[in-house]
Amino acid sequence: MAGMLKQKQLEKILAKIPEIRVLVVGDLILDHFVSGQVKRISPEAPVPVVEVKKEIYRCGGAGNVCFNIKGLGGNVTIVSVIGEDENGTIVKNMLEESHIGSFLVSRKDFPTSIKTRIIAGSQQMIRVDKERIEKLSQDEISRIQDFFAKEIENIDAVIISDYGKGMIIPSLISYFVQVCRRQNKIITVDPKINHFFYYKNVDCLTPNLMEASMGMHLPEPSTEEEIVSLGKKIRKKLSAQNLVITRGKDGMTIFSDSGVRNLPAVSKEVFDVTGAGDTVIAVITLAMACGFDVFSASFFANLAAGIVVQKLGTANVSPEELKAVFNDYVFKKAI
Repeated sequence: MAGMLKQKQLEKILAKIPEIRVLVVGDLILDHFVSGQVKRISPEAPVPVVEVKKEIYRCGGAGNVCFNIKGLGGNVTIVSVIGEDENGTIVKNMLEESHIGSFLVSRKDFPTSIKTRIIAGSQQMIRVDKERIEKLSQDEISRIQDFFAKEIENIDAVIISDYGKGMIIPSLISYFVQVCRRQNKIITVDPKINHFFYYKNVDCLTPNLMEASMGMHLPEPSTEEEIVSLGKKIRKKLSAQNLVITRGKDGMTIFSDSGVRNLPAVSKEVFDVTGAGDTVIAVITLAMACGFDVFSASFFANLAAGIVVQKLGTANVSPEELKAVFNDYVFKKAI
C-alpha cells in the first residue's frame, strides 16, 4: 500500500511540475570536461599523458540547478553574473537553447568562472579553475533587487545556489528571504560555509555533512547521535523550517517539525558526485512547490541523486529515469 501511495505521489509531482515556476539565484560556472586515455608517462616529468578523445561543455554551478529543473519539465529563470567573454557567451547560448530564462549581469574585463576537469577513463586526474571572486557592486545589487521585486509574483519558489563566487552576499540573502516571506513564496538554499549564519528563516537548507559541521564551527560528526544533535542545532540557530543534510553513500537525514528521519542512499555505484547537490535542491524545491512535505520531497530527491552520481560530470534527471529508478527501488523493497 505504501508503495502504491508513493507511486501516485510520483505521478502527481511529475504531472504538476510543468506548472511550477522557479527562480534560481546564484553563481554560474562553465564546466569543461576533457576526457581521454593514459598510455604513457611524460618524459618531461613523472606525470601521466592524457590523449584527449572528447571535450564537453556543460552549464555548472547554479546553472546545473536550472538544467535539473528544466529536465524534469519545470519552468526556470536564473539570476547571475557572467563576464563579457567567450565562456560567458557559451553559457548564455546554453541557457537560450534550453529555453531557460535569465537575468544576467554582464561585466567587462571579468572572467566567467570555468572549471576544467581532466579525466582518464573514469578517473578524474586534475581540476583546473579559472575565476575571479568579486562581490556585487551597489548598482548590480539594485538591478537584481529591481528584477526580483518585479518577478516574485510570477514565481512559486526561489532557490539560492551559493557556490561562493561572489554572486550571493549577506544583504541579498536577507532581501530574498524577506520578500519571499512577505509574498508567501518557498525559498530554499544550497549553502556555502562562509555565509552559513545568514541563511535564516528559509523553508529548507540542504548542506552536505561537511558544510553542516564546518558552517557551525563544529567537528564533523561520526555517529548518528552526533548528526542528529548537529541538525537540531542548525535548525535552532537559523530558524530553518526544514533541514536536509546530505551524506553521500550514507544517504540523507531530514529534520522538520515532524521529527528526524533517515533515507539510505539509492545508488551504491558512484561514478561522479559532481552536481549531485544541485539535483537534490532542485527536486526538493520542485516537490515542495507542488505541495509535498519535506520528507516526501527528499525521498524523490534521494532517488534523483542516485541517478546523477552514476553519470559523468554535471548531469540532470529525466521524468523517465525517475520513474524507472522508483520502480526498481520499490521492487527491491518488496523482495
